[in-house]
Amino acid sequence: MSAVATRQAAAASPRSASGSRRALSMIRYAFLILFALVMAAPLFFVLYASLLSPADYLSLVPPTQLTLDNYSYVVTHAPIGQWYLNTAIVTAGVVLGAVIVNTLAGWALARFRFRGRQLVFLAIVAVLMVPLQAYLIPLYLQIVDLGWLNSYQALVIPFLVNPLLIFLMRQSFSTLPRELEEAAAIDGAGRFRTFLQIGVPLSITGIATQAILAGTWTWNGFLVPVTMTSDPDLFVLTVGLNSLQAQNYTLPTVQMAGVVLLTIPIVVMFLVFQRFIVPSIASSGIKG
Repeated sequence: MSAVATRQAAAASPRSASGSRRALSMIRYAFLILFALVMAAPLFFVLYASLLSPADYLSLVPPTQLTLDNYSYVVTHAPIGQWYLNTAIVTAGVVLGAVIVNTLAGWALARFRFRGRQLVFLAIVAVLMVPLQAYLIPLYLQIVDLGWLNSYQALVIPFLVNPLLIFLMRQSFSTLPRELEEAAAIDGAGRFRTFLQIGVPLSITGIATQAILAGTWTWNGFLVPVTMTSDPDLFVLTVGLNSLQAQNYTLPTVQMAGVVLLTIPIVVMFLVFQRFIVPSIASSGIKG
């Protein structure tokens, strides 16, 4: 009887462990779903408020009372198309330039051996601790001296170099085996060819993440565009919608519609490219 009981207990033990793991997984997913809903609640509120009439703001109404009048108001009372175009031009310029410059800088810091390399890297990391507000006035004065006020150059060129993106690419390239470079050198490949044919393809996740981060920061940027531009024809979305808010501060539903128009491209971009972000940031700490 003792042997039978032992076998029964042994058979029940895996089932019990499996049930415990399943329950733990259910709890974990329930927590993640709840956390996701909490984080998405502001977006849902903005979307709902943008579909209300001004008289119904902060009220619960049936779906039949929802309206697109706020979006129609924004489109008819503001050059939203021009703002979108300006934002797209600036964002595309920053993303393209930042990917080229920061990727090359990260490759040089990770794969080249030169005197003072660690000092340069530490200086780049130190710059991460300097907030934009600390150097905004010197940047503005430099832009004035160059004659770039109210131009795309003022919104693009100062942001092609980003210390965080250089750090991410340096860490990403540092994880590549050095034997790959040695094999490429044996085949007659120079340093730049090795970078293009080995470094870039193997770090495409980091490059995609870099593009997403640069695009998000630029698309949502407000402090620099509002400082460097006063011409309404050069307003980006954040600056233009802020001016619209000042004109319609008594119409919060119109302001919410503007926020939705600003947010939609960013949300879509994250939904499409989110699989690149976590692996790249996680791998950035593998090798220092």
